[in-house]
Amino acid sequence: MIPPSIRIILPIIGTYLIGSIPFGLLVARFVGGIDIRQHGSGNIGATNVGRTLGRKYFFVVFILDMLKGFLPTFFAVQQLATVKISDLTPLVSHAPILVAAAAVIGHNFPAYLKFKGGKGVATSLGVVLAIDVNSSLLALAVFIFTLSIWRFISLSSLLATSAFLVGHFRTTEKPFGRLEWGTSVIMTALWAMMIWRHRTNLKRIMAGTEPKIGQKKS
Repeated sequence: MIPPSIRIILPIIGTYLIGSIPFGLLVARFVGGIDIRQHGSGNIGATNVGRTLGRKYFFVVFILDMLKGFLPTFFAVQQLATVKISDLTPLVSHAPILVAAAAVIGHNFPAYLKFKGGKGVATSLGVVLAIDVNSSLLALAVFIFTLSIWRFISLSSLLATSAFLVGHFRTTEKPFGRLEWGTSVIMTALWAMMIWRHRTNLKRIMAGTEPKIGQKKS
């Protein structure tokens, strides 16, 4: 019989490898015959692909990046639901969030691209949709509202991520209880990583040089 720790570690490794798939790079090569890292901001994410190849490819890459976070995490959540309460341990209860973190880390630091990846917005949306739908809807509302006002995808993404974290803490009865503390810590760490990965965007916003949605990056 496979030990529980191994049954959890293998999906985490598999999810990291799935998260590492650079859909932005693959779509840009297939559609435009280009290396997206040599165009625009040089990022492999949906935003740069959309600015370079057109809006419809933004949605293609965004959905693909979102699914590689959503599907493994959703499966982990469903598997956790089948575990008896008496068999729950901190490691087992944290399996979905560990899988979620692996997907985001894979996108941000992909093994296939020498650990130089995207910023994890779409993949993060996928994992939070699988973990906490209500807080995700709050984050989506914040994203749409702030994007309609300021038209900065980076800023709206950070504000939406912050809204999700606030919503999660407000709706979780004991966020640092025995079975929840890992989820709370990892979600906070992912939020901090999101800010770190967008630090150059924040600097450009303050300098007035960050391109807005619909505007090509100079």
